[in-house]
Amino acid sequence: MSSKLAWCGMVGLLLLGVGCGGPQRVVSPEEAARRMQTADQKNRLQDRLLSQALAAPRADYQDYKIGPEDLLEVTFFGQNELYREVRVNGQGEIDLPLVGAAKVGGLSPHQASKKLAAMYQEGRFLKNPQITVSVKEYRHQRVAVSGAVNKPDYYEIIGPRTLLEVLGMAGGLNEKAGDVVHVIRQAKADNNPAPGKLQQVQSFTPGSETIVIDLNRLVNDNSAALNVPVKNGDVVFVPFAKNAYVLGAVNKPGNVPVKENITVAQAVAMAGGTNPMLASSKVSVVRFDERGERITIPLNLDSITKGAAADLALKDNDIIYVHESVFRRFLFDIRNLNPGMFSMGMGLPAF
Repeated sequence: MSSKLAWCGMVGLLLLGVGCGGPQRVVSPEEAARRMQTADQKNRLQDRLLSQALAAPRADYQDYKIGPEDLLEVTFFGQNELYREVRVNGQGEIDLPLVGAAKVGGLSPHQASKKLAAMYQEGRFLKNPQITVSVKEYRHQRVAVSGAVNKPDYYEIIGPRTLLEVLGMAGGLNEKAGDVVHVIRQAKADNNPAPGKLQQVQSFTPGSETIVIDLNRLVNDNSAALNVPVKNGDVVFVPFAKNAYVLGAVNKPGNVPVKENITVAQAVAMAGGTNPMLASSKVSVVRFDERGERITIPLNLDSITKGAAADLALKDNDIIYVHESVFRRFLFDIRNLNPGMFSMGMGLPAF
């Protein structure tokens, strides 16, 4: 009995040492503030995207120029039997009763209404015809928004629209968005963007060009040069953020997005912080160089949070491994193997 009590007493003292010694968290207030600042920056970006969409002038269909694939409603006042919903063909024409083919491509709905009225009047099909043309589906002027946005889809654009407005139409960015946006469009003849303003890269689609724009600069600089006009046929693509992987003695192991110069300490915090029952302060970052060779970078979280060592910016596909403390793992296993030994009312701190 005395040996058992001695053993319990020794384990109790060890547990007191674990409960009282060493930091329970590896994220300092400064790191937490930096994370909050990053979150605030993302929220500001999202707020501006959505506010741009709301602030955009309401589209006036009377200014719209009809084009192929648009679906039109043609209403005849007092002649309901002549009402038609017609699709504009590739030549910009629609087919109507009595008059046959009518070219409306390039006209506004108001101009098309006047032209059709003249055709029915001159053909003596109707006396003093009152005809109204409206656009039911705007298929001629569309852009595609895809990638890490909340509502990827095709969007009709009437009149000039900017990149921020179109991203706002798509519901803004989702939590997996990266730091850039691609605008893919048909290449111009000169194919030379203004130097120093936009980054142009080679597109995988023949006859097209891709403009890469930094999302943070787009918002923070309030630059008209970056907030480019979006045109019919453009594809707006927001790439997903690259990933690093946090494993080992953390509360929520898994992948974290590599964006905005995220560091090791920030990635550990995004993984729920270190597990206070198991984690040591030792961290290994595993990455592969250009030749595919494995590199291991040892770090100490305590030194980073105290400012005694520099934090490390992560790269795509980095693996951050938080090592377990052998001593804490021993105590953790003892507790799980002998749970009755720690329910004796000794006032020991729980794990």
